[in-house]
Amino acid sequence: MKKKYLALASSILLLSPFVAQTNVQAHTLDELNREKQQLEQETEDVQNKISEKESSLKKLEDEKNELQANVEKLQESINLLLSQLEEQEQKLTEIENKITALIERIEELRIIIEQRTEKLNNQARVIQTEASMTDFVTIVANSESFTDLIGKVGTVNKLITANKEIVVQQEDDKREVEETKAQVEEEKVAAEQLKQEIIISKNNVVAQQDELNVQIGLVLENVALTEQEKSGLESTKAKLTEQTKQISTDIAAEEKRIEEERIAREKAEAERVAREKAEAEKLAQESAEESLVASVTNTPVNITGNNSSGFIRPASGYNSSPYGYRINPVDGGYRMHNGTDIAGSGPIIAAQSGTVETAGFDATYGYHVVINHGTINGKQVKTKYAHMTAGLQVAPGQQVQQGQQIGTMGTTGQSTGVHLHFEVFENGSQVNPLNYISL
Repeated sequence: MKKKYLALASSILLLSPFVAQTNVQAHTLDELNREKQQLEQETEDVQNKISEKESSLKKLEDEKNELQANVEKLQESINLLLSQLEEQEQKLTEIENKITALIERIEELRIIIEQRTEKLNNQARVIQTEASMTDFVTIVANSESFTDLIGKVGTVNKLITANKEIVVQQEDDKREVEETKAQVEEEKVAAEQLKQEIIISKNNVVAQQDELNVQIGLVLENVALTEQEKSGLESTKAKLTEQTKQISTDIAAEEKRIEEERIAREKAEAERVAREKAEAEKLAQESAEESLVASVTNTPVNITGNNSSGFIRPASGYNSSPYGYRINPVDGGYRMHNGTDIAGSGPIIAAQSGTVETAGFDATYGYHVVINHGTINGKQVKTKYAHMTAGLQVAPGQQVQQGQQIGTMGTTGQSTGVHLHFEVFENGSQVNPLNYISL
């Protein structure tokens, strides 16, 4: 029996090295598997980053070329505006010089007329005080001879003829004064109209220069990726590609599993995004319906059809995005839309008379105009018209009438298509535009 136990113990001792070696090999294999999984994950992450960088580089290059072309085109437009402005100012100078010359002519005629008037008055006083000396009978009686009589009669006729010519010239000069005054008024009207055109042209130059600055800023931002960063990405890609080739056989199964997990995650993410989008659209629809009900039931008194100061539609087209919460078409965020979008094309008009407060350009609203309509039913009311094309037809401080064109529908600023973004402010706070207009 003791021999049997000794044999068993000997067998265990002989097998012990084999068992130990097997444990070591299994432990090493587990580490390799973990390392392969980690390397595969890192490779996938870096490869995704490289793909994103390569795509970004191509997109940035295209954007850079497009922006540079826009900058050149915009600069040409500014140069044209400056040239037109120079011509307008030259024409205004000519008109002002003409007005000055006409006023000087009026002053010359006034002095001449006053001098003639004084001369005629003196002659009239002489004739009145010495009427007996100029009486024809007296002239005949006092003439010493027939020749003397003829001489005196000739002198009287010359005096009468000269005065008649003076009177005629006097009337002609007075008529010329009136005509010149009328011409001065016409030239003043033309000069005032031209001044308004110059003000609008200067404002458009400033607005387009603002747009140019924004475009240049975008170019500078989009070329921030340096050649050194690009070279680094390419070097990293080359190293990872080589490593991937070396372990491709070992990690094939793991790649399949990761791909399946990725597809499952993307599917789950897509389903989640779809659910959130559906919920957001439902909320936006409910908000739009509530706003529409509010606009029908709570229409302010001052904007009814019977009110002479009622607002009108600022543009033709359809309501493409109402006032309320929505998914932003530019960045996909869910937030408040503070205006009403009218999709279409063509002119944009003032919804109500007022004073232009803003007429310019910024990166968000593009070319836009703000009109102050003053106090309506105890509230300070303003309207904003955004995303118009270059070439605004009004300038700050200008008075506009209801229905007057202020610009043209476009897609400048943060816009995904041609439309008018229309906002209404009451005491500085945005309200639903449907409280003031009908679509």
